[in-house]
Amino acid sequence: MATYKLIYFDMMSRGECPRLMFKTAGIEFEDFRISEEQWPEFQKTILHGMVPVLEVNGKRIIQSLAICRYIAREAGFYGSNNWESTRIDSICENIVDYEHDIDRLWQPHDSDEVKATLKKRYVEEKIPKIYGILETLLKENNDGNNFFVGEKISMADFYVFAFIDVTVRTHYPSNYDPKDFPKLAAHMERMKKIPQVKDWLETRPDTPY
Repeated sequence: MATYKLIYFDMMSRGECPRLMFKTAGIEFEDFRISEEQWPEFQKTILHGMVPVLEVNGKRIIQSLAICRYIAREAGFYGSNNWESTRIDSICENIVDYEHDIDRLWQPHDSDEVKATLKKRYVEEKIPKIYGILETLLKENNDGNNFFVGEKISMADFYVFAFIDVTVRTHYPSNYDPKDFPKLAAHMERMKKIPQVKDWLETRPDTPY
């Protein structure tokens, strides 16, 4: 039996989709959270100097999407055929583009004025745009009344859920209005009712983001 160790900071963000898939699939893993004090030395041991990292039987996988895909394949969350797998990739990679915009808001070399301008643009323009894209993509499958791809839950569902519930809504809750995105809001509620997801949301470490 394979052993899994997910290495990330003590936060949700890019570590949450892998955790959600592990938990929902009932796959045991070590949720290794790096403290601020540990990070400078630990970073030196990582090939590209970034997390998350997934260790599988001691061998490392880097890059967050590659990690998600690996877990999804192992857990049966990667579609039933090539079309569905590609559709899953397409949905997740739409989100990655917006995650990069969030990363920019945390750059230490930017002035407070630049950060304020970027945040205003992100909140007023980019969040509604990606929510609209996700609403449309969801409606393209069974009119948005079930999952993002095919007839069963996939990596796309977990990735969207983590993005909205953690990366976006945690930072900018006032900009999330379910009335504007009814299918997406209903999808979020369905995800929260999945027993394993519900249990994880109730027991996961309480972190600000």
